[in-house]
Amino acid sequence: MRLMLLITFSLFNTLNGQENKNLKYKEDQIYFNFNFDFQLKSIEGYQQNGFSRSFNLGLLRDISINKKGNMALGFGLGYGYSRLVNNLDVGQDLNFIVDGNSALRNRLSYHTIQFPIELRIRTSTLESFAFWRVYLGYRLNYNFLTKYKPFFGRKSTLKNYVSDFSHCLSLSLGFNTWNIRFETGLSPLIKISSTSNNLNNDFYISSVGLVFYLL
Repeated sequence: MRLMLLITFSLFNTLNGQENKNLKYKEDQIYFNFNFDFQLKSIEGYQQNGFSRSFNLGLLRDISINKKGNMALGFGLGYGYSRLVNNLDVGQDLNFIVDGNSALRNRLSYHTIQFPIELRIRTSTLESFAFWRVYLGYRLNYNFLTKYKPFFGRKSTLKNYVSDFSHCLSLSLGFNTWNIRFETGLSPLIKISSTSNNLNNDFYISSVGLVFYLL
């Protein structure tokens, strides 16, 4: 009799715990995305030549904000790498300038440590692994290890060229595996530039790509 009571009590606690857990289930805590990057504002003489790209990966802590679990906040930590291909050049005064040769394919690359925050709205349930999602995000980036490779010449490491910190807004939406991600920069990327080109005020990077989420 005591054994039956013990089993019944244990089973009740297990089911009750699962029920409470169901109300706070978590989704999409690992992310990876691949993007096509482009300069948002028009700059005189600037030409994007080639495939400018970036990728990001990281972890997000998914915290439900309603009982159904289909609304949540995500706080995370990630890593990113970007490579821009264009006719930006390092001038004699050690400032970035727009080169007169618009066909140049100079490459500027940098790494980032990322701190993303997302407001997550989805049609998920505990039993469904395929659902619609709309995620609105903000991300703070710490940029480092900037490298420059001219079309003619050797790659070199640059300091104090890319802003140490930048931030952006993002929108991710889709169904199941396939999700489109849009991102727009809120701060200029170039830290030092020629005054005549106004790059420090106008060089904002935006991107469009695919993002994949895992539990």
